[in-house]
Amino acid sequence: MPLAAIAVHQARFFLAYGAQGRHELAETGHSYLSSLTPWIVLLCALGVGSFLRGLALAWRDGEPERRRDLSTLRLWLVASAALILIYAGQEALEGLLSTGHPDGLAGIFGDGGLWAVPAALVVGAALALLVRGGEAAITFVARLARRPSRGRRARLAVRPPAPVFIVHASPLARCAPGRAPPLRV
Repeated sequence: MPLAAIAVHQARFFLAYGAQGRHELAETGHSYLSSLTPWIVLLCALGVGSFLRGLALAWRDGEPERRRDLSTLRLWLVASAALILIYAGQEALEGLLSTGHPDGLAGIFGDGGLWAVPAALVVGAALALLVRGGEAAITFVARLARRPSRGRRARLAVRPPAPVFIVHASPLARCAPGRAPPLRV
């Protein structure tokens, strides 16, 4: 999400100003964004690590993690709304703290700021597809873990013969009582 929020922020300037977007970013007090890059990379690495953990658990257990049942459309809308709110909050803070940045609604949606809405919709769609792709990958790995290997399938197909148990009858039933029959007189 942090990388997506920065993408929306940068896309808004490049959609509004074209090739002059980089110059406009520097002029309006956005030079601090380059110092956030290591933190954003760290957060993305944590997200990738969490995904790899989900893959490893699916491989080990053969079961995908249970996820909330949220449709892709709702996921897209929630992600897009969150990105718009993050953008608005970021621009409001920049208006309060940065010199050269307009404050209030003019700082958020003025001078091409409305381009953040379609940018958030596109980036939100990409996030929703990324989440669904990750879930599909985890489910695929879980199915692979449940599928027996070729050697195991061969062993399962050829069953060993069932053990034969010989039940010994009692000595009287086997005609071996341990003594001879009585003599006839």
